[in-house]
Amino acid sequence: MNFPAQTQPHPHGGWPGNELEEVLSASLGVPSAGSRIVEVLGRSFVWVPLPSGGGPHSGPLDLPTVELDGQAYVPVFSSEEQFRQVVGSHMAYTVAPAVEFARGLPPQAGIAVNPGGVVGIPLPPPAVAELCRAGHTPLDGAASGGRVRLFEPDWQDDPVDFLSAASAEFETLEVVATARRCLAAIETDDPVLFVGVELSRWDEGDLRTLPMDALGRALGRTAVKWPVNLVLLDVAQDPVGDWMRDRVRPFYQRVP
Repeated sequence: MNFPAQTQPHPHGGWPGNELEEVLSASLGVPSAGSRIVEVLGRSFVWVPLPSGGGPHSGPLDLPTVELDGQAYVPVFSSEEQFRQVVGSHMAYTVAPAVEFARGLPPQAGIAVNPGGVVGIPLPPPAVAELCRAGHTPLDGAASGGRVRLFEPDWQDDPVDFLSAASAEFETLEVVATARRCLAAIETDDPVLFVGVELSRWDEGDLRTLPMDALGRALGRTAVKWPVNLVLLDVAQDPVGDWMRDRVRPFYQRVP
């Protein structure tokens, strides 16, 4: 991953003030340093300017953008000192983990780190996608990686035969309370079918394998054109699970 770092001629006396700023300094003149910068960003915080005010608990934020070579970038800063040096003390800001901030951006947006600061670097959308996946292993599943677009299948594409087979399997288990389905397009990948289930009890050891096995049996009876992923809505505390609970009506609901 190659993208050039940019420097200003008058470094501030407090630079570098953290690990990210040390790595940015070391990246000057090293075109191949992009992966290292993304790695460190994955465990760093960024300072985000908020021209319209707001903060972590004020709902959707009105983020500024800058344009570089026709590409939109959202500016962030590596420290409060860099933020104050470039933006000044008049503007509100929020501080966020870089990974979580990146996941909240639209897939076509880049991130500009320290524009106008001591050392700045633009992260184009592919680099932002890498940042979204930082700190996760394949065992975390696709939903915890890159930015996800969630939507329900068109009625013509809804896999009703598979959902019927899955419902029959869930009914025999007597531990699945509800099941929902949606499609998730992760970055530019093809959609994946998410089946989100809520369990009615957890009193007999690890019951999580039961709905997974049930989906496997349903897939053995009825093919689906998308890969199928199980989401345990009782466990997953993430935007995917929240969206499914809030927006999608269950295709299966066990009657007590």
